[in-house]
Amino acid sequence: MYDVIVVGARCAGASLAMLLARGGHRVALVDRASFPSDTMSTHFLWQRAAFRLRDWGLLDRLHARGCAPIEQITFDVGPVQMSGIGPGVEGQTAVYCPRRTVLDTVLVEAAVEAGAELIDGVVVDDVVWADGRASGVRGRRRGAGGSLSLRAPLVVGADGLHSTVARRVAARVYNHHPPLTCVYYSYWSGLGDVRASFHARTGQLILVWPTNDGLTCIYVGWPRREFARVRTDLDRSFHAALDLVPGLRDTVASGHREQRFVGTADLPNQYRTSVGPGWALLGDAGHHKDPSTGMGIADAFLSADLLAEAIHSARAGRPVDDTLGDYPRQRDQLTANGFELALNTARLAPLSNGLTAFYRAAATQPEVVERIFGVLGGSVPIRDVYSAPRIASVLAQANA
Repeated sequence: MYDVIVVGARCAGASLAMLLARGGHRVALVDRASFPSDTMSTHFLWQRAAFRLRDWGLLDRLHARGCAPIEQITFDVGPVQMSGIGPGVEGQTAVYCPRRTVLDTVLVEAAVEAGAELIDGVVVDDVVWADGRASGVRGRRRGAGGSLSLRAPLVVGADGLHSTVARRVAARVYNHHPPLTCVYYSYWSGLGDVRASFHARTGQLILVWPTNDGLTCIYVGWPRREFARVRTDLDRSFHAALDLVPGLRDTVASGHREQRFVGTADLPNQYRTSVGPGWALLGDAGHHKDPSTGMGIADAFLSADLLAEAIHSARAGRPVDDTLGDYPRQRDQLTANGFELALNTARLAPLSNGLTAFYRAAATQPEVVERIFGVLGGSVPIRDVYSAPRIASVLAQANA
């Protein structure tokens, strides 16, 4: 018997398990994978995510495993380019792009060190019920290991977009928007001193991020309707996109692609009802959006913090259903800005004349550049930069 069963040991579930175990809860952390292992991800950590790792005492472990800080990003919208970084979060200014083989392993190790029990190599098939409440899970060990049954008064599904827990508890989807993009990415060695950059074009998004051990992750997004065409000749489609950024195709050709392309068109934008009797949802299981802004891990850490606080409050005497009810309301409020930004970005729309003029003016004003990067990272609300009065003020300052 455990206090909490967390299904899914990636960045959301492992973070929650660590926080709960540090608070004295008996936690089972269950995953079908064994670690280290990879998973599809933009794996970018904006300042608010890096701050949480620092606060949890884990940021130095990323440094030790070959993940260097990124202290400047180029934002390129075609006619205008600007370089900078968003405002720091509690003094954390640098951002990071760790491989999930590294990040997830760091978090799983921290959860186990705190006292959580890792049960890996287990596929969860069902949620167990008692008196109308979730009370555990049933699963099977991969290979010939047989079945497994675990019990706890709270089951947390942190098992991704296609969550088994969400399906078994019949969690309702709301605020749903269909997929807007399809994406592919891979990793290159030998590209030299390539800097982090975000390139927005009409119908195209190209992201370049240095990651662990001297590798560079390059990501390309297209409108979802182009998925069949893109995957028919992926190599040609990918390199044609690189031609939209002067010099990038030649830079990539100078290096070596280290693994196959990874991609998907299964990128819905949505929330799910995330609490019920004896259960909760976390990470992509409860909230998923287009990866174009790279906010998924930051929001997973945020949600883990919120849910851990709610569970701690229940242990302190408040009714568990009351404390858990606070969690999705807070999550939805705190992720709404990023959800809107992801939808806007993923439309891959042409840059209007008005926005072009705004970016030209902003590029001459360092404090505005910083806030634009803050919007990209989710630490500055969209309205604080892109509202009509703010845009007019930036234009007026440039013309003064």
